[in-house]
Order: sequence, then structure tokens, then C-alpha cells
Amino acid sequence: MTKGNEEEKGKIVQFPGLKDRLLEKGLQALESGEVHESSQLLTQAYELEPDSPDINTALVLSLYESKQYDKAKYICKEMLLEGIGDYFEVVDMYLMILIQLHQHSEVADTIHALFDEKEVPFEKEEHFKKLLHFSEKVLSGKASIPEEPGEEDLSFVLSGKSLEEQTLLVAQMVHRNIQPFIGELKAILKDSDSHPFLQTMVLNVLREHGMDKEVLVSKFGREDRVYPAALEDVFESDFFTGVSNALDDHLAQTNPTLFQHAQELLKRHAFLLYPFKLEEETGEIASVYEYYTAGMFADTILEEQLKEQVENTQSQAILAKLKELEEISSPNI
Repeated sequence: MTKGNEEEKGKIVQFPGLKDRLLEKGLQALESGEVHESSQLLTQAYELEPDSPDINTALVLSLYESKQYDKAKYICKEMLLEGIGDYFEVVDMYLMILIQLHQHSEVADTIHALFDEKEVPFEKEEHFKKLLHFSEKVLSGKASIPEEPGEEDLSFVLSGKSLEEQTLLVAQMVHRNIQPFIGELKAILKDSDSHPFLQTMVLNVLREHGMDKEVLVSKFGREDRVYPAALEDVFESDFFTGVSNALDDHLAQTNPTLFQHAQELLKRHAFLLYPFKLEEETGEIASVYEYYTAGMFADTILEEQLKEQVENTQSQAILAKLKELEEISSPNI
């Protein structure tokens, strides 16, 4: 047998698309909370294409979730050295891993180096300062990290990210262990400057995880303490179903197109308001939605018909609230 034939025989034939299939299945397993299976699948994909940013990032996340911090750190360092993936996203992951390994001196050195080189983007400055402050407190003996992550474990996984990135990260937490993130999630709920869409996402995650501890929610100038596990689904609440049924009675048969638009507005607004709601009488709220939607879509006949119904103080207050809610942009995801 010639040397060329021997080399040909020794080659491993890869199935077309195997790498992509391993990545897809690895991500599915990660989202389902099957972290060890995920890391095994993604390790196979990594061996096939070690320079892929998507595979590297997914593998680091799965190793992190399965508490294989040393392996995750090694991959992250390689990504930084080789310039694989978004630099600051990789730095973020690297710092989170160092914190889990209690290597706070390396956290501080890394962040100091970034600031010294003036490489930190403006939107990331506060995030890195928080991490630096936390690690320096640990190093000085003024703070400690419990062996098992709890509410005081500050991971800052959402800080410094866009609303779209935050929304996607929170959505993934439905299938993950949220204990390392509890402190940050609660901080989002009680911060009235947090985006109301994100706050509702956070509440839903806590509700899905059956959290039965009280949390403070502050949005739209209102505050309340709630038990997430005891909350109704936003679209099964008396407020939403009541207004939705009233819209159905008034519009579904006579103007189905406008009914659909009014329903979509109601869904968006109810989601933003959650766990709060509009307190006025259901029928009156529905009439204002009809009037407002008619104006949006230039249905002047219906708008004129409803005009008298909304020319009172209470309806005007509802209308003002609808306009306020409509000015809040939801994330594009």
C-alpha cells in the first residue's frame, strides 16, 4: 500500500453539517437545562471547528452552567488570545468564571488593565466598575461569596447590555438555575428606572421557577410587594380578560380588523403594566381602547361615535395612560 493510500485511509470522514447539528443540539440541551449533555455535544463541535465564535461561546456557557469552571476559563483565555468572538462579551464571560473560581485578584488585574488601556466602551464602564468594586471588597475582606450561590451572589450578568440582549438572557433563565442571578433580578424589579418590559420578563421567570419569597416591584410610579409564585399569568388576569371580552363584544363582529389592533395594543400594555393594571371599570377602559385605536387607524366614523363616551375626567385619564404606554418601545428580538 502506498503512503498516499495509507494517509487517505487514516482520515476521518465527517458527515456534512455535523458541526452545525452538534451546535444546534448542544444549544437545545443547554436551554432545556441538560447542561452536562450540552457540554459533551458542544465539546464535539469544538473539536471539529475550534475557531468558531458561536461554538466557543456556547461551549463556555455550557461549561459554566455545569460548573466546569476551569475548562470554561481555559476556553475563554484561548478566545481572548486568538481574537475569537466579540472581545468584550468574552471578557464578560471570563470575569464571571474568575468570580466563580474566587480568583478576585485576577478579576481586579484584568479590569484595571482594561481601564489603563482605555479600551472599555462607555456603555460597559459601569458594569466593569461594579465587578471591580465587588472583587476589591472580597480581597479586602469586606465581602465574601458563599460556597453555594444565593441572593447575595452578585453576578451582574445583565449589566451593561442592551435591552434586546437582556431580554434574551432573561428568557433563557426559564430553563436555568437562577440562584446565581436572584440578587440582580430583584434589583431590576425594584429599580423604577428599569424597562417595564424587562421587569415583566423577570417576574415571569420568577413565577415559572415558583419563587415564593416576597419581592418589591416598582414601575410607573407605583410600588407593591408580591409573591411571584402566587401571581396569575398576565393574559389570564381579570383585568386582561375583562377588557378583552368587552372589546370582543363591541368590535369583533362589526369591525374585526380594528378589534385585532385593539387586542394587540391591550396585550402590549397589559404586559408592560404587569403586575399592575388600569384600575378603572372594564367597559370604560375598553371604550377608550376602541376610541384610541379608531384614531390611530383613521376610522373617523367610529371615533366620532365614541367621542362623547370618552369626554369625561376618568376616560381622559385612561387615554393619557394609553398614550404614555404607547410611547414605550418594546425590544426588537
